[in-house]
Amino acid sequence: MSNNADIGFISMPGPRALAYMDVFSALDKFPLCIVKLNNPHLDKSLTKLKSITQSYISMKNDEETLSKQANIPLYSVESSDINDNSLFALIRETGIKTWVFSGGGIVKPHFFNAGINFIHIHPGQLPEVRGSTCFYYSLLCDNTLAATAFFLTEEIDAGEPIVCEHFRINLPDDTLTATYMDYVIDPWVRAQTLKHVWQAWPNISGIQKKSNMQKSKAPSSRACYVMHPLLRMMTINKVTKRFDPLSPKGLFINE
Repeated sequence: MSNNADIGFISMPGPRALAYMDVFSALDKFPLCIVKLNNPHLDKSLTKLKSITQSYISMKNDEETLSKQANIPLYSVESSDINDNSLFALIRETGIKTWVFSGGGIVKPHFFNAGINFIHIHPGQLPEVRGSTCFYYSLLCDNTLAATAFFLTEEIDAGEPIVCEHFRINLPDDTLTATYMDYVIDPWVRAQTLKHVWQAWPNISGIQKKSNMQKSKAPSSRACYVMHPLLRMMTINKVTKRFDPLSPKGLFINE
């Protein structure tokens, strides 16, 4: 067991954070501490995840379990806002300068001015594919699925990329639903991209130079945010129509 040098984890509790903590546990390599934000929708998201038959997110490695397993501090902040003053004060008190953040939101300048860095995992290939629903649009546009680890900046999805991973789905229509997309696939592709960074950290220069032959096209000149439910269903139908029953079923990293 080891701790990653000079890096902490800010958890917005939910499926994505659980997937990230599965990575820490699987690699037996942990952050220096965990800061747990308050997710007012946690019960709903965990109920959704529990309702799905899947093997990609264990749900065993929550914040408290991981803190005990790794013997690292766990702090709780009663806010869901990454820009909360109490969180800023706590981060500065720890002295840790780099954090993996599993939530969302635009980080305000005073964090960056204080020399604090955030690693975020975006569900698309940056800089080509931006926005919160972009992995749906990529699948609809050119059948690609990617996630990019990058350093957050004040601008949305504009920071320095660390690594981009591409994935593929081979699932039938009785498995692949909108709930499965949002509560399993989205967290899992982000977590697998984080895994690449976490294994290498702090020596990420090598993976930053890694070239990936597969590329995603920009679905639009604008960032991809709100997606109409009909377009979501079109995306899912397009993916399930490509299901090959003779090939292994599941989610896969493109090597």
